[in-house]
Amino acid sequence: MALRSLVCRKSLGLASSSSFKLHFRGLQTFSLPDLPYDYGALEPAISGEIMQLHHQKHHQTYVTNYNKAVEQLHHAIEKGDSSAVVKLQSAIKFNGGGHVNHSIFWKNLSPVSERGGESPHGNLGWAIDEHFGSLDALIQKMSTEGAALQGSGWVWFGLDKESKKLVVETTANQDPLVTKGPLVPLLGIDVWEHAYYLQYKNARPDYLKNIWKVMNWKYAGEVYDREHS
Repeated sequence: MALRSLVCRKSLGLASSSSFKLHFRGLQTFSLPDLPYDYGALEPAISGEIMQLHHQKHHQTYVTNYNKAVEQLHHAIEKGDSSAVVKLQSAIKFNGGGHVNHSIFWKNLSPVSERGGESPHGNLGWAIDEHFGSLDALIQKMSTEGAALQGSGWVWFGLDKESKKLVVETTANQDPLVTKGPLVPLLGIDVWEHAYYLQYKNARPDYLKNIWKVMNWKYAGEVYDREHS
């Protein structure tokens, strides 16, 4: 995630023994990450039109609103406005989660010409067989849970950092996987309608069937090797 620093003149300090106020040394803002492939590179699994709208409009909106909420939080803390701080938490969770989730999602996809859809090998491949029986069984589980998710949300394939077990989880809205515990996302699939409706209409299961054709298992394997050690 690209960061830009906005200089703040006030240094970190405490206001009093009964209450305190934080003055940030620098306020960090987030920017829309570039995609590692062209918008049309995932066709026919995901159309270029969907990818462009999803990235330029939807993800950008999350980034814009996240930065706005973080700035408002900064000012609320400076003023010691506890009510405003609490009120901003939902906007930060929703828009910040949207930014975090989509930044992972783009890396989870790869054109067929760049090994998209190629089965996982090495440690992750062996771990999938051990925990789920086979790659096909994992794919079926994720596709079934993603199709059954009511409303909008995400279906995740992750690693439990404490137990070292692989898990499949779903999250509502833009909640990131970390809200479910000490879980590291290896793959995440966006099942909001904006991710597929222009191409698949209301046939979410068809979208979930075809997205595996451009899944970046190489990236998932790299994350697994790094986090499992």
